[in-house]
Amino acid sequence: MYYSRRMGKPAGPCTADTAENLFVTRVVLVDDHPLFVEALRAAVEAAGIEVVGTASRGDELMPLMETIEADAVLLDLAMPGLDGYECLAQLREHYPKTRVIVVSATDDEENIRRALDSGAVCFVGKATDPNDLAGAVHVLLSDSIHLEVPRGARPGPRPGTNGDAAALLTPRELEILRLVSDGLSNSEMAKQLWVTDQTIKFHLSNIYRKLGVSNRTGASRWAREHGLLDDYQPSPRARR
Repeated sequence: MYYSRRMGKPAGPCTADTAENLFVTRVVLVDDHPLFVEALRAAVEAAGIEVVGTASRGDELMPLMETIEADAVLLDLAMPGLDGYECLAQLREHYPKTRVIVVSATDDEENIRRALDSGAVCFVGKATDPNDLAGAVHVLLSDSIHLEVPRGARPGPRPGTNGDAAALLTPRELEILRLVSDGLSNSEMAKQLWVTDQTIKFHLSNIYRKLGVSNRTGASRWAREHGLLDDYQPSPRARR
């Protein structure tokens, strides 16, 4: 299941049967592996996402973008023509409102950090089930998480009141941060919030980026230091 604040409650699985209840998202698929593109296209279209274009070379992307309107680009890093980083730079300059989700087999820490710092809103390994990725696209483009983070920077903690600290995060991110502080695993949080493990990972990635931390321990420490746990009632699943 995937959460979207536009619907006000947890949504059912993103399948063709429920697609009509979801907002339409227009995406471009950029990858030089035809079989992967077709599998991804089938998954996102079944989830009610409109594929408005595909490109198999990096240097085909910008001419394509001039002819269509897209909410998001699902982009591979290793491509002929222009690589994914060059594409990210051009998208950031010419289409700053288009969100880019990197979907790549090169999912080492260095590439993940570089992609996020180059403007991608999320990095997903190609080992991810395309159906999970389709649901995550809806989450990433809905109001359930806030992705307007300063480009090319990892913002660190800033002083202020509890309200100022909480304002860095969406309600769902704050909820997940508090569950992290309770010691819940990704799977436990996913079950409690009726979302997938992959969706929890996406939220955590954005939380870490906004807070300028690199792991769960750092996020929990930040929450305590900024008073975000003062009035919080621990989850029944919390580890004492």
